[in-house]
Amino acid sequence: MTADDSEARASFSRVFAAALTASGLSLSRLHRRLVAHANPVSMATLSYWRSGERSPEGTASLAAVEEIERLLDLAPGTLTGLISERVRLGSLHPPRTPFSEGQVLAALAESMEILDAPPMETKRELSTHVVADVAADGAVRGRNTQMLIQAVAPRVDAVTYTLVSTVKQLSRPEITARGARLVRDHVHESGHVYAYVLQLDQPLTLGATTMIAVTMNAGEGYAPPSEVGAFVLRPIRDLVLWTRFHPDAVPKWIDELEKSGDQTEMIHRPLRPRASIHQARRDFGPGALGIRWGYDP
Repeated sequence: MTADDSEARASFSRVFAAALTASGLSLSRLHRRLVAHANPVSMATLSYWRSGERSPEGTASLAAVEEIERLLDLAPGTLTGLISERVRLGSLHPPRTPFSEGQVLAALAESMEILDAPPMETKRELSTHVVADVAADGAVRGRNTQMLIQAVAPRVDAVTYTLVSTVKQLSRPEITARGARLVRDHVHESGHVYAYVLQLDQPLTLGATTMIAVTMNAGEGYAPPSEVGAFVLRPIRDLVLWTRFHPDAVPKWIDELEKSGDQTEMIHRPLRPRASIHQARRDFGPGALGIRWGYDP
């Protein structure tokens, strides 16, 4: 442990202990509230943090500290700003795109340049849940995505996201966002890439996390592709895709598409057609996951 790490730990414990005393909450009551808010931290760990014997480590602890700031009515960053960068980020894998198709890679690069978009590598997804609804015509008409993201740069004000399809069917959907607002977007002329930039409601410092929810709906004249997918540049803790088909549009066939880690090719697996398909992965990526479907025999 360096001298800087030791001082950061001492500073955190002093501010945490003082804030806890000022709030009038006991350590056990704070523990119960954290559990109730889905951020369980053991009593022993909280006691170590208060005494300075240990410091918060890892993304789960960082999320708990952010919740403690809210429970103790502290300004954002009061405690998280005292956690050393080494502790706050933990293991950080280099970003890697799961796509190898030349046209897709070129469309991605051109879209980022046209948008003057912040690099996608300034943040990482810790958890992403996608719910897609397929209408009676067999096409995706609504897509809701909830993401827990973490800054891996000193300051992150805006983030870039893309939809990618190897078939030329992408168009501009209608977007609404929570936790951020849409500031610009672009549909590449190839139809392979739709990219958009979101301005965060609150800037993130290195290691800080936030939630973003993005809803996409098909606009007039939009013919969405018969596929749902997501890709990540770094390993993700939790990735879930749930595709729900209209009762009149259950496909004749469904293929699962997956590429992760050192795989060089996308793997196709046939799935049994049904009205609801969910895919769940833990500690997945970098890679891509999704399904594609059709109505021919």
